[in-house]
Amino acid sequence: MLIDLNADLTPIKFFAEPLTSEKLSRFSEAVGAKYSGTVAPSFGTAFRKAEFQFLDRLKVDFKNLLHTDQEYEFLGQLGVGDIPEVETKMLSARERRGMVFVVMETTVSVKGQPKIKSVASFILRENNKV
Repeated sequence: MLIDLNADLTPIKFFAEPLTSEKLSRFSEAVGAKYSGTVAPSFGTAFRKAEFQFLDRLKVDFKNLLHTDQEYEFLGQLGVGDIPEVETKMLSARERRGMVFVVMETTVSVKGQPKIKSVASFILRENNKV
């Protein structure tokens, strides 16, 4: 079985640690960005933890997983002192030709206001298929 659709499919929600200037500058330095007091556009990747928790819930064998796409939509700026609220949900899982195509959406909000939306796409396939 490639995926357990009998698993708990309720969204995963959590509060991330408050954003500090040190955390933001370390991330910017790591990705070679020059941002001061705000976040680099790629900072949305820092909130993907729940995607992996969801894949664990679905009992996905990571040897069969191919991450195909990651899209980000920036709806507002994150800054120092913000406490991001993260929600990840599965948008779809459909089977086709022995593969399962999974799409998840993560929304990062601050005080109920969405700041970043990301959509991740994965393909699950049997190990012996190319």
